[in-house]
Amino acid sequence: ALIPLIDFAAKRLVVWVDRKFFREAYNAEQILSDLSEDVRTMIETKPLLETVSSKISQSLHVPQVALLLKNGGNFQPAYALGYKRAPTVSLNENDATIEKLKTNEPLVIYQDDQDSWINDAAQTTERENLRELNSQLLLPFGAKNELSGLISLSPKLSDSPYTPTDLRLLKSVAAQTGLALENSRLTQVIVSEAAQKERINRELEIAREVQERLFPQELPRIEGLDYFGACRSALDVGGDYYDFIELPENKFGIAIGDISGKGIGAALMMASLQASLRGQAIHFKSDLAGLMKQINSLVYEASTSNRYATFFYAQYEPATRKLTYVNAGHNPPFLIRKSGEVFRLEEGGAVVGMLPPMLVNYKQGEVELQTGDLLVGYTDGISEAMNPQEEEWSEDAMLEELKKVHEKPAVEILPYIVARADEFASGAKQHDDMTMIVVKVV
Repeated sequence: ALIPLIDFAAKRLVVWVDRKFFREAYNAEQILSDLSEDVRTMIETKPLLETVSSKISQSLHVPQVALLLKNGGNFQPAYALGYKRAPTVSLNENDATIEKLKTNEPLVIYQDDQDSWINDAAQTTERENLRELNSQLLLPFGAKNELSGLISLSPKLSDSPYTPTDLRLLKSVAAQTGLALENSRLTQVIVSEAAQKERINRELEIAREVQERLFPQELPRIEGLDYFGACRSALDVGGDYYDFIELPENKFGIAIGDISGKGIGAALMMASLQASLRGQAIHFKSDLAGLMKQINSLVYEASTSNRYATFFYAQYEPATRKLTYVNAGHNPPFLIRKSGEVFRLEEGGAVVGMLPPMLVNYKQGEVELQTGDLLVGYTDGISEAMNPQEEEWSEDAMLEELKKVHEKPAVEILPYIVARADEFASGAKQHDDMTMIVVKVV
């Protein structure tokens, strides 16, 4: 009677063990399969590492899990689970362990087996590192055929070996972890670049506002003159400059310049040029040649060797209608008489900021203005406006358009000319700053 009872109990125990084993095996497979899917959508590194470690530990009853990421030439723990103290190991990219993992296959470690590869190929320090991790299985992961990290698993609580099914599932988890970490890295790069771009845009906006304040904010009334000026930069900030300056003895300063290059560097030199002119103009009075020589010296000392400016500066005396000027390599402004006769104001010298003071001298020119005269200064962003065929509008074409609107007020002439330049460009991108000053004798 006892034997049948024992036999019955044994059979029930076998059934229970089988059900228990297969249920846990199924649960582990389901957990790891789900994990492979879940990590694909995770982009934050820390939650990703925590999830991978905890799910592997939970599903296979692995007490210790460590994820090591490449840092320079070494692989170091980025997250560890189940250790009394956080492991401080570091595996060098030239270690035998890492070389073996580069085959992208799991690596089983049996340090107690004298015939194991670990006791033959690995250095003492390397074996000590793996012993500190309590590694029995190492799983490589990476992206673009490059090893970027590894997962270290200790022996299972049951001491049973990792099965082929375990290895298949864990390889899938490791592969998805590598892709997820790469996506995380790329996301962080994109976020960082976006933040940097936003910061740069804010800085450029501030620079643009500061530069706008450097241009004349109000146009003082000057007896006998109708005048206007404007600048349209090709970028957020530009290198063109124009100015109208009230001077002692009822004189009136008129300036226009074009800094080499574009962007922040050109804008900084533009500010330097403006400060130099406004700081020195009151001291040189009618000696414009001496003034330009001094400006050249100041700009030369404050700028790099590849920075210079073409610059035109004139002073007008309402009482005598005399215009004295110096042209430092700038596009010669047009003086268009009421009769249609055209003069180009060319007298001057070299561009400012390129040559040292001892090599530069300037001559000043003088002309008497008459009622109906039109003085137009401009930068080459207008005269050299380009269409999609890369053809330039030209100074001659601009001059013909100026003659058509000679009788109009200055505030209407300027936008008319810019509109004609834009019309010629036919939608082509503005390649240079566009600046113009218009002065009429009335």
